[in-house]
Amino acid sequence: MSESHPTAEFRQHYRANVSRAYNGWVHLSSVIVISLITAAYCFSQIEQLDMAELWIIPLGILTYNFVEYASHRWAGHKKMALTKLFYKRHTGDHHSFFSAPLLSFDSPKDWRIVLFPTYLTVFQAFIVAPVFGYICAQWISLNAAYVIAATMILNHLAYELLHVGYHLPTQHWLHKIPIFRELAHLHRIHHHRTLMKTHNFNLTFPLFDLLLRTFRWIPRDIFDEQPKTISNKK
Repeated sequence: MSESHPTAEFRQHYRANVSRAYNGWVHLSSVIVISLITAAYCFSQIEQLDMAELWIIPLGILTYNFVEYASHRWAGHKKMALTKLFYKRHTGDHHSFFSAPLLSFDSPKDWRIVLFPTYLTVFQAFIVAPVFGYICAQWISLNAAYVIAATMILNHLAYELLHVGYHLPTQHWLHKIPIFRELAHLHRIHHHRTLMKTHNFNLTFPLFDLLLRTFRWIPRDIFDEQPKTISNKK
């Protein structure tokens, strides 16, 4: 796919194939409700929490940040047999739908291409988080198990909410919040067609982009006014 990819034409074709029954608000609400209920359950099971057990929270955030980075970089942008469906949905569909200068959605109907399918939230809440919880229960404590499970679930929720926010029109009030505006711009840079396979794979916070040297910052004036001058080499 080249930078001249007809994004507007792709959007028209993609939208024509979205079921009329699809409702973006129902999709987003299901992600929020499943995540908050399972996280609340985890918190409700914690008894006599030792403050020392809270160190598992930054560990959980660090772990999720790496999983987010790795799945995005090596599954979302590399065609491999085991993850070819994710590659098609992400590189094939998501990056064709959001390509400069069309980087914002027009309506909640477009959330179909922004949010993960609800079953992945279910998988995160009832498979991934419990697996991490089981490991912590065996090696640390039951409280630590519930804390890390809730941490993983809430990080996934943050990912989904931030991703929707990043693709809001830049005139939206959320883009006036400094830290959100900068994170959103990092994601817009990732959507440049020459950079999507090489830079800015983190979405919640660019920790592993910084550690693995895939972080890229481009001033807004250059990104918006001179997009054809941007290459994947600094």
